[in-house]
Amino acid sequence: MSGRRLIAYVHVDGVPYGPDDEIPKKVAEQIGDHAWETVPAWEGEHGPETVQFTDPDDTKQREGGSPLNGVEAPPRSGRGSGIEAWREFAEQHDIEAPAGASRDDIIAACEAAELVEREE
Repeated sequence: MSGRRLIAYVHVDGVPYGPDDEIPKKVAEQIGDHAWETVPAWEGEHGPETVQFTDPDDTKQREGGSPLNGVEAPPRSGRGSGIEAWREFAEQHDIEAPAGASRDDIIAACEAAELVEREE
């Protein structure tokens, strides 16, 4: 059995991750295949060991907070930052997102409801 490991440092939602870090599953899903290498299993004293994913809430723990109601806000840029992700996030928190609303309108509504911090 083998695992995956980052080949270089990457930043996801402003948090750096490196080759020797344990990557939360939710974060790993946002990192493209080009950033990974296959690592052979290591035979330790307790048998084969592979890269383990950590709890998805680990990302917020690194940033010193916790996801609101267990649902983390989508990123504001990059993979996973589209209008559908923001619309779904808003709906999970009972924020009205009219059919014609832009992504920025939805983010502004989430900011007004204090679900996410305002960006400067």
